[in-house]
Parts: sequence; structure tokens; C-alpha cells
Amino acid sequence: MEQEMTWMRALAAGSLVAGAALLLTGKRKAALTASGLGAAVILAEDPEAMKELWHAVPDYLQDGHELLGRLEGVLDGISEQGSRVRQLVRRA
Repeated sequence: MEQEMTWMRALAAGSLVAGAALLLTGKRKAALTASGLGAAVILAEDPEAMKELWHAVPDYLQDGHELLGRLEGVLDGISEQGSRVRQLVRRA
């Protein structure tokens, strides 16, 4: 059964995404405010959805942690390759 996207759900999802983005940029108070707004909208529209989201948060955090770990590995690899290129350029 497919549910249609209501403006309240769109507002809630946007608020939660904005909260995550603000948290990643270090703006904790704004992140808490945006996330709180999203949570309040979800709770107002569908309390069961809020329960499901609450239970899914640890999985989302784990996935985000793994993604950041992979990104760190990619950036380390790029940095290492840059060092090798600089060494080759100096030899030439």
C-alpha cells in the first residue's frame, strides 16, 4: 500500500534532513531545533511513524558512521596519491 506524500510529511522529512546537515556542519542548536520541528510534525500526524523512526535511529547513526569511515578512507587515499604525485614531480 503506497502512501501519498502530504505537506506535513514533506515538512517533517525536510526538517530532519536539515537537522542532520546542520549537525554535520557543527551548528548543534540549529540542528536540534530543526530536528525537533520534524519530530513534532511526525508525532502530530502519525504517532506510530514516530515510534518507527525512533527505533530506526540507531541504524541510521550506524550507517552514517560507516559512510564517514569510508569517506575518510577515500580522502586518505587521495592524499597519499597526491604525495606520490608531488614526489614524482620533484624528481622530474
